Amino acid sequence: MTPAEAPIVITLEEFQKQPVLAATILSQPSNFGLRNAHSNIYAKAQDQEFAFDFQDASIVLKARPVSYRWDYGDGFSTTTSTPGGPIIENAFNTPTATSHQYAQTGDFQVTVTTFFAGDYSVDGGPFQPVAGEAAVVSAPHLMSIWRTRTHQVSQDCLENPTGIGCEPPTR
Repeated sequence: MTPAEAPIVITLEEFQKQPVLAATILSQPSNFGLRNAHSNIYAKAQDQEFAFDFQDASIVLKARPVSYRWDYGDGFSTTTSTPGGPIIENAFNTPTATSHQYAQTGDFQVTVTTFFAGDYSVDGGPFQPVAGEAAVVSAPHLMSIWRTRTHQVSQDCLENPTGIGCEPPTR
């Protein structure tokens, strides 16, 4: 009588060793926003599949993004189940599940940690879940936040080049 072989289990540690691609961060408009306005920031993440040998078995591992922890670079963060997405081209100050309102001007580095759930198959058998989720941190995305000022004037900048609002923008 031979002892029964222990089943092969892909642990979270083994899952996190795989080269899971981080999400890419995008923003509208590209890399800038206005103080106190909603800046649309979103991620592009994808399902991924890996094949490798482990303990003399052939493993297929599937990774799928399931949640996103956003760090907006100004001390605020949030977790969402959606990566967000682009909004209508000319829309501005539109709240979305992943937008953020910056209270101060300046440059901020946004990151997102994408959590991936995994399922694996051993030697072509049925897929089974990995216990836990792999956390993959994105490369930082620069957001430059500016302020706006409004004034009522009687002349445009062609008529009065030194008038209010005709000077170059400042932060």
